Amino acid sequence: MTKKELHKLTFNEAIEILSEETNEITSYDVLKDFIKLQIEEDNIFLAYHLLKAIWEDETPFNSDYYSYDYSMGTLDTPTPIYQLEDLEQYCED
Repeated sequence: MTKKELHKLTFNEAIEILSEETNEITSYDVLKDFIKLQIEEDNIFLAYHLLKAIWEDETPFNSDYYSYDYSMGTLDTPTPIYQLEDLEQYCED
């Protein structure tokens, strides 16, 4: 998807398409389930890292989607996705 195509879509349409194209867009619910799994598997530091990122957001627990690369663990920090402009990094020029 190009940036031009992105801005012709609604946020929900764009997030649906881009979340299928990349593994780095995740929903709050999926991220929350991942955190629970990390706690169950005693990966407390990773769970803490993820919870801290959500909690320290300017409007905690207000985003339905996050940018996060699960394969990076604590080397990546979830960032909230609120608007179309937040999705531009996943588009071609």
